[in-house]
This record gives sequence, C-alpha cells and structure tokens, in this order.
Amino acid sequence: MQKFSVCIVDTKKNSNLEKVLASLEENQEFIGEIIYTGNIQKESIISLEIENNNEAFHRNTCINKAKEEYILWLTPDIELEDETLEEFADILEEQENIDIIYPNEVLILDKEETIKNYDDWYEKESELIQALTLEKYLPNWGIVTRKSLFEDKKFEEEYNDYCFYAFIYKNIKNITLKLSDLSFINHHISDTFIDTSYRSKLLRDIITIYSLQEIFKNLDWKKEHIAHATAYTMIGDTLFEYTDYYNASKFYRNALMSFHNQNSLEKLIQSYYQMGLFEEALQMVHTQDLKKEKQQYYIEIIDKTKELIEQIEKAIEEGKAADILLAANDIISFYKGAPIYNILGVIYFIKKELESAYRFFYKAAIMNPLDKDILSNLAQVAKDLQKEEEVVALYQRLTQE
Repeated sequence: MQKFSVCIVDTKKNSNLEKVLASLEENQEFIGEIIYTGNIQKESIISLEIENNNEAFHRNTCINKAKEEYILWLTPDIELEDETLEEFADILEEQENIDIIYPNEVLILDKEETIKNYDDWYEKESELIQALTLEKYLPNWGIVTRKSLFEDKKFEEEYNDYCFYAFIYKNIKNITLKLSDLSFINHHISDTFIDTSYRSKLLRDIITIYSLQEIFKNLDWKKEHIAHATAYTMIGDTLFEYTDYYNASKFYRNALMSFHNQNSLEKLIQSYYQMGLFEEALQMVHTQDLKKEKQQYYIEIIDKTKELIEQIEKAIEEGKAADILLAANDIISFYKGAPIYNILGVIYFIKKELESAYRFFYKAAIMNPLDKDILSNLAQVAKDLQKEEEVVALYQRLTQE
C-alpha cells in the first residue's frame, strides 16, 4: 500500500492544528508519518520546531526529514476529504511516472465558499510556461510531490511563500503533473495582506529564462514590433495586478517603444497615477497623442486625486487623523494608489500601532519603491520593529534588473 509523509507547514506559529489533524484520521492507513514544522508535544507527530517564517526553508527541512517517497503538503488551514489519500494512491498505482498530484479546492472565507476546479495538465505541462500567473492554474497546498524530484534542486528561499510556484515554473519542462479530479480540499483563507513582490520577482525572472516567443506562442511573431508591444503590455498587466506599478510602467514603456499604441499608453499613465507620480502622468497626457475624451478624463481624475491627497495631508497636520481613518474605506474606494497607503501608515504610526503602520508603508513601497518619503517612513518603522533586513530584501526584489 502506498504511504505518504504528511508535512504540515506552519509559518504563522499561531495556527490551530485541530481541523487538519482531524481530517487526517480518515486517511490514516495511507500515512507513514506526520511532520509538523512548528512546535507540538504529541508522540505521533514529528515536531521540527522551526523558528523562522520562510516557507521554502520549512519545505526543504520537511523534504530532508521525510522517509516516504511521496510528500503531502498541508498547512493548518487545510482539511482533507475522507478519501483524498486513497484517490492519490490510486493515481500513483495507475501511473508511476507522476511527480506531482494536485486536487481541486473549496476556498472558504468566513462562511462563504468558492469552488475552484483546476484543469489536468498531464502531458501538457509545458503549456504552463505561458501562464504568467501560475497560481491561477495550480494549488500549492493539498498536493503530493515525489521526494526524489528535489534531489538536485530545492525550494528557493528568495521566493518565500511563492517558492512552490517558482520551483514549478522554472522546472516545468521536467515535471509530470496530474489532477486528482475527484479530490477536493477545504482551504480556509483569511482576507489578509499578501506580499505580491515575490510574485513580481518570479515573473520578471521567468522572462529571462524563457524567450518571449516561448511564453507568448500565440502571437504573430512575423509582425515582431506588434508582438513585442503586446507581450510587454501583457507582462505589465500582470505586474499591475500584483500592484507593482513601478515595474509595470517599465514594460508599458517598452511596449510603446516597440509599437506606439493607445492601450499601452493609457496603462502607462495609470501606472504613474497609482504610483502617485501625478506630474509624470499629466505630462504623458499632454504630450502624447491621446484621444481627446481620454485626455480630458485623465486630467480631471488626476487633478481631483491630487486635491484629495493635499486635503488629507492638511487634515493630518491639523490633528484630524482619526477622521481620516473613519473615512478610509470611502477614500480607498476612489483611489488605491501608493500615497493613500503611505498616509494610512502615517496615521497608524501616530496612533503608535507600529505593526499596522509597517504593513501600510510596506504596501505603499511595493506600489512605488522610488518615493523617498515612503522609503523613509518604512525604514523608520522597520528599525523600530527590527525588520530592516526584510525591507532591504523587498527593495532588492522590486528594483533588481
């Protein structure tokens, strides 16, 4: 009978294990061992007591410790169905060449459930090179991986909680994937901050590994200038989705240099706008051949946002930070750019809530790592919280070429 090493990765160190452990009971006959990266006093569980919160380190330590050839990856936020491991074992019995088995997911936020059905990428793995956002096509928990897959390479710590996707993306040509289409895991998610700079870094690394022609196979590369403009714009769009407006703007500029077009031009203006570079955005509006109605729209929205930011800053100077905080949701519904998150950081700093201030400054820095005020604010709070190395790593991820 196929046995699995179960690795429960807990980088938060404050998680409740009861649900995931309860879900393992009905799968017990297929479990060779349970490894927990945190600290638990239970004879049936191997406790690794890892102190740091780097997911890649947790995963690699589990790989070194696991005695079974196949490892099931879980977190305390995952629950298996009763027959999950039996379904995985059946797949391995039928197809011995499988490196990774993955299930479908039921995503649970509060009491709201969303079912996420994945495609089966078996014998189509290389098509995922074109994905750009790999997390949309594969889950990273509730999966089984072959231990020998990691003999020559490990999860890279520089990608932290995006290390699974980094490993898959970089090695996809040599990995066999298989969907367990009958399997579903319950994934309890929380509406918390995600550090999208790791995702941005991987995407920018990927385009140095694979050619644009390989990533964007469906473009007409006989029309090279148009194809390059389209590819650069699509990369910019993904970085924009990750709120990395700084790097998105680079690719929109490249797109415009390859083939001048309204679509890339508008997106470059939007990137500057979200970064808080209002003058640069207005310069693009006035000097480029933007359609008249679009030109008027951007002038109005930029002027209105500039005025809003100035009013908020004045209110804070007048000691009305609490009023701004009460109106924060309405403000963000209008404008979600870097200056707003920087302002929210300032407000929480005034309130002496340093962890919240740090989170908002950090978010602002992802949006615009060039702003000196944001950097100064983030550096000050990071020093108070002893997180200077974390901030240095963030800026390296965002600004490295």
